Formats: sequence, C-alpha cells, structure tokens
Amino acid sequence: MDIKIPKRPWYVRYRMYLLGGAVLVALLVYALVLQLGPRKLRVEIADGQIATVTEGEFLEYIDVNGVVSPATSMRVNATEGGTVERICCHNGDVLRRGDTILVLSNPKVLEEMAAERQSYNLQQMQHRQQLIEMQQKSISLRSQALQANFELKKITQDYELAEEEARMGVKSQAQLKVARDEYEYNRSRTLLNIESLHQDSLLNVIGRQLIQQQMTMEAQKLENSNHRRDALIILAPTDGQIGNLNAVIGGQVSAGEQVGEIGVLTDFKVTARLNEYYIDRVQTGLPATAVLKGDKYSFEVSRTTPQVQEHSFAVELKPLEVDKASLRLGQTLRLQIELGKPEQRLIIPRGSFYGQTSGQWIMQVDETGRRARRVPIKLGRQNTNHYEVISGLRAGDRVLISGYDAFGNAEVLEMTSN
Repeated sequence: MDIKIPKRPWYVRYRMYLLGGAVLVALLVYALVLQLGPRKLRVEIADGQIATVTEGEFLEYIDVNGVVSPATSMRVNATEGGTVERICCHNGDVLRRGDTILVLSNPKVLEEMAAERQSYNLQQMQHRQQLIEMQQKSISLRSQALQANFELKKITQDYELAEEEARMGVKSQAQLKVARDEYEYNRSRTLLNIESLHQDSLLNVIGRQLIQQQMTMEAQKLENSNHRRDALIILAPTDGQIGNLNAVIGGQVSAGEQVGEIGVLTDFKVTARLNEYYIDRVQTGLPATAVLKGDKYSFEVSRTTPQVQEHSFAVELKPLEVDKASLRLGQTLRLQIELGKPEQRLIIPRGSFYGQTSGQWIMQVDETGRRARRVPIKLGRQNTNHYEVISGLRAGDRVLISGYDAFGNAEVLEMTSN
C-alpha cells in the first residue's frame, strides 16, 4: 500500500536558489554602496606630511635669483681698425685708467702716416720759402716808404724856400705859382705812393699770418695722424674690471667696433628677471633682502623694464646696506622682493599637494588623526613658505600637504603611522 508523501513548501524546495539570490543581492547592494559612497584608501602617513592651519603674519614676496653687475659700465671701442697683435689682459682683470688692453697692427695706417709726414715736410718748406719772400718784400716796402717820406720832406722844403725867395723879391709871383703847382702835384703823388706802400705792407702782414695759420693747421693734422698710430694701442678709459673681451691673436677689429667693457667697481646693482605675472605689481622703491655670508642685507628696486621677453621682464636693484667688499661681479644672490607689508592671515605651509589640486581642495585630517577627507578650499597669495587661506579651513585644522599622486581618486584616507 502506497503512502502519500506530503508536498514540501516552495521556500523549502527552492531554499538553495533563494539563498544564492540573497547572497547575490547583498553583493550587489554592497557594490552599489561602495560605488555611491566616498572612495576610501588606506595609506601610511608620516608626521611631517601633516600641517596645522594657523593665523599669523603673511608677507607676500618674490623669491628670485639676481646677478651682481656694475652700476656703471663703459664700452671700449677701437678707434682704428687692425689686426690683434697682442692681448694684454683677460676677462675679469681689474685695470687702471691707461692700462693697455689690446695692441693692433695696421700697415696701411703707418703708410698713410708716412705719406702725411712727407707732405707736411714739403709744405713746411714751401711755407718757409714764402715767409722769406714776404720778409724780403717787407724790407723792400719799408725802404720804399723811407724814400717816399724823404721825397715828401724835400718837396716841402723846396716849396718853403720858393716862398722865402718870393718874399725877398728873388722870384716873381708867377714863378712862385709854378713852384706851388709843382709842390702840390708832387706832394699828392708822394702821399698816394706812401698809402700804397702802407696797403702793401698790411697785405704782406696778413699773408704771413695766413701762412702761419696754415702751418699750425698742418702741424695739428700731423699730430692727429700720430694719434692714429697711438689709437692702435687700445687703453682702459677708466678704472674698473674688464669684461666681454673676445679678441683673439690675429683676429680683425674694425674701426668703431666694441672690443670690451669696463665695469666701474665703485658701485653695484643686481639684475633679475621676474615672471610677467608680477609686471603690474613690481615698482621702483619696493624693498628686498638677501643673505650674504650669513648676514641679511637690504636692497631696493631701482628700475623696471616694461618689455616682456619669454614671459619675463627685467628689474634692477640697488644695495642699501651692503658691504660692497663682499660683492663680486657675476655673483648670484637669492633675493626676496617684498610686494607689501605683513598682514594677519590664515596660512598653511607650502606643499607639493598644490601641484595636483591647484589650491581648489585639500585632504583635511579629522580629530582622531586616523582619517582624512577631501574638502574644497580657496587659496590666495603665496610666498616661498606659505599659502594664504581664503576659505574652506579654520585655524587649528590639520591638513595633508604632501603630494597626492599616490592617492588616486580617493576621497577618504584611512591613515596609519609608519
């Protein structure tokens, strides 16, 4: 006799399927929670990677390298061209005014000088001959003037004698009239002759003066020609340090070409290039500091150039309280150019996190010190030590300032100490 077996409930018959489905649903829910919830990552964090937000003095400044250069420089140009025969100094040498820098040779200049001297000697001989002739003419003119004056005196005496004879009755009035006419004629002719001799004498004097002036001019021309030979020796125009000297033995130097530069060592300046971002903020008069041999010295921006080249512009700074003996041309100084006065602001130390976040967010550590969460922030100005915090953090908050490359897209960090 068959026994009827009662039918089991469906949840018993399908319990394995239900159990599997429940596990699958739980896995899906867990995955969904992980997907929708904050992304977490377990990391090891060193104490040095955590910084505290503080309220303190914030000074905005630019950290830049500057090069020491002379405040005044003088170009050294070649007056005459030629071939470099000898180099008497090297870049960096300190020279005195008149010290020899280069010695040039130029046979053409020497030939021209010899021709000018020969021409000068020939002209001097001609001028001396002309002076001798004029001297002789002057003697002749004085002799003629003496003769004319003698004739005038004799004519006057003869007429006075005729008048006396007429008063005595020796000569008639008709004879006296003839004597008077001869006297007046001879007197006028002699006076004209004297005047002509006087003019000739003046012309002779002027001619001699002109010759003397020509001789002086020719002597000056010869002296200038001698200076051309002297110009083949290039001398230091002032005391200072020679630089930019690029001459080589046997090289050619053109007339007017710059062969070097003398830096006057009585005063210095520091030149630097800044990013064009600061072109509207850097002005003359801004203070700056630099550390030299452990001592802090003051500088001041003395000049800015508005021309931007390769995204930067040049500034010059003058030393205010610097031991000039400690400065050397070409020396590099680390300068801090201040852009304002210290202000009380929220600040955090600089860190490599800025490279990944651009200052838009940061990982903030909670009170336990074991978890950090991404929070949005806004940073403002910066210097080499700090960032200015505008919003998103408060004084006392702790943040991670190290690089975030290893964190990926994690929004929450479970931190452990290493």
